Amino acid sequence: MPATPIDVASAFVKAINTEDLGAMRDAMTEDHTFTDANGRSFSGAEKMITGWRHFFDAYPGYWIRVGAAFVDGCRVALFGEAGGKWKVDERVLPQSWHVTAAWLAEVHDGKVKKWSVYCDTGWTKPPAPAGSPLEKP
Repeated sequence: MPATPIDVASAFVKAINTEDLGAMRDAMTEDHTFTDANGRSFSGAEKMITGWRHFFDAYPGYWIRVGAAFVDGCRVALFGEAGGKWKVDERVLPQSWHVTAAWLAEVHDGKVKKWSVYCDTGWTKPPAPAGSPLEKP
């Protein structure tokens, strides 16, 4: 029995949470398009695997938790939160970040053709080091 769109989207989230780039690549169409929270789109499965590799390096321990999902044909809307840590100068900071987020997956022929994320992007900037003039009082 073919996987349903919700099964495909859930498997993609699982692959993200385990940083399994092979499973992520297997789940993407060749013309896969990722759209980030700033509205920038990137296309091509191989390009996206490179992008995810850099993302996982910059934000170690990245995770997605889905609290609700809705399916409309081949589209799956996921709602929840995401989080992780920051890596600065090859050092993982002890602080963590998390943000409320939503994702929209478009599934075609059992693979993710489009993956879009919607969230506030204030978390992308790591906190200033303690004692830094950039640290907020």
